[in-house]
Parts: sequence; structure tokens; C-alpha cells
Amino acid sequence: MKKINDFLKSPQFKERVLPEIKRFFAVTFFTLIYGIGVVWFLEKSEIPMYTGGMPGLAQVLRDILVKNGSLNNDKGNLFMSIFVLISNVPILLLGWFGVSKKFTLYSLVSVLIQSLVIGFIPDVDLGLSSSSHALLASILGGLFIGVGVGGALKYGTSTGGVDIIAQYLSFKKGKTVGFISLALNFGIALVGALVTGGKIVNGVEIIPGLILSYTILRIIVTTIATDKIHTSYQYLSIEIITETPQVIVDEILHKIGRGVTISKVEGAYSHHEKTMVMVVIATYELQMITEIIRDVDDKAFVVAKPVKSVIGNFKKKRIA
Repeated sequence: MKKINDFLKSPQFKERVLPEIKRFFAVTFFTLIYGIGVVWFLEKSEIPMYTGGMPGLAQVLRDILVKNGSLNNDKGNLFMSIFVLISNVPILLLGWFGVSKKFTLYSLVSVLIQSLVIGFIPDVDLGLSSSSHALLASILGGLFIGVGVGGALKYGTSTGGVDIIAQYLSFKKGKTVGFISLALNFGIALVGALVTGGKIVNGVEIIPGLILSYTILRIIVTTIATDKIHTSYQYLSIEIITETPQVIVDEILHKIGRGVTISKVEGAYSHHEKTMVMVVIATYELQMITEIIRDVDDKAFVVAKPVKSVIGNFKKKRIA
């Protein structure tokens, strides 16, 4: 027991093991949120709506097979679950070689959980199945999906599929993840609208334009939520006013690997001399640097400001 307690208090556990535990639980939680957005909101709506990525493509293929009689509608969720697993294999390989091995391993965990959620999550009716509630289902579904995608990316992983492709292009081209996902998922929305257009709901034919409109609204909500939670290749300037600068600087250099500038400052009211530590980081590193400051000097004054661009010796690091 003493050895276990010593290990739990050791720097090795705090710096290496604990962050991985947090990341594992984060990807599990956010994947569940994503799955709920798809199954309990989009799939429950009388007016068909489509999510993005491999689950969205699975929805389209399922609807095509159901429409031509090749697939029983009762087996639709199982088909989607299997398709999500199989279709992610080549994309995970892209992530392994083009993004990050750790990023891909956690994305694999997310894909497995996502497949189980889509295929076997308990059926819950939230009262949003009627066509009159389609707008609310679209907004809430898009919000849940965006939180799931953005939250997973924030912790150094993804929900697989298009997110890995978007992360790869984001790293190479510098575009935001939400923007790239928007472009890649629009095609799924268009094809899905054409496939399910003409469906009769309460004696009224649902035209493809209506299906496309609700799905586009879902995509916009998802994109906004994703970019609000995760903007890994946008930057922040962090200014830390502290009385223990050297420890904070050492921790930033050691754990985050960013260059630091220090300068002397004086409080206008107290006239006490302090030190301001300035560092530019990627947004996804904010949580890590916040934990460092909190552990070293919980009385430090910290300002985080968005940075439009960085010119000079600033390394764009892989997310995990």
C-alpha cells in the first residue's frame, strides 16, 4: 500500500500517468456525448438529418439499402456500427503516420466506443420525434455532436473519420478543424437529402431541400461548437505576473517546450516588484499551462490574449 501511495504522489505519476488517465476518461465522455447527439436527436427526428464523417456516410448507405429493400430497417443501427469500425481503418492509418501515434490510439478508443454507442445505446424518446420539433432536434443534435468532437480534440484525440482527416489537413494547411469538417461533411448532407427526399411524414412529402436545410443547420451548430471548444492551431499570448518566475519558467520549458520572455514589473498600488512571464502557446496547451501556474503560484495574475499570427521561431507541434 505504501508503494502505491508513493507512486501516486510521485512526479512520474503526475506528469505521465495522470494526464493519460484524464485523456482516456475525456475521450470516453465526449464520445458518449457525440453518440447521444446522433442517436437521440438526429436519428429520432421524423425529418431525416445527417451527422458528419463516417457515421454520416453510414447513415446515407443505410438509407440507400433500406430504400431498395436490401436492408431491414431494424438492422440499420447495427449496420452503422459495423460500417463505422471498418471505414475508420484506413483513416486511422493516415492519423498514425500523418498526425500522431498517441492521437491515433486514443482516436481508436473513441471509434470503438462510438461504434458501440451507435449500435447498442438504449432507445430513449425525448419527445422530439415529430416534424414540428425538427428544428430543436437539429440544433440540440448539432450542439451535442460539436461538443463531443471539440472536446475529444481538445484532449488530444478525435472521434475518428473526418476529424482525423481534418486534423491532418489542419496541421498541414493551418485551417481550423471546424472549417475543414464543414467542407468535407457538406457532401454527405447533399447526398443524404437526395436519397431520403420524398419521404411521407403525416401525409406530407418531405422535399430534399428541407432535409438539406436542417442538416446544414446541424453542421453550422456543430462547427461553431467545435471551434469554440477546440482551436488547436490558433494561438494565445499568455502573460503571467508572479513572484516565483523561475519555477514557472522551468516548468514551461520542461513540460510544454515553449520559449519564454521575462521582464520586471511593478504593482501601481503596492509598488512591489514582480516578474512578468510571457509565452505564446497553441490554444490546446492552455489547460496544461494553467495547471502549471496553479500548482506553482495560485496567486499569480494571468492574462490570455488571442494571437492573430506568429512570425519567427515558433514550432507548430502535433496535438499529442
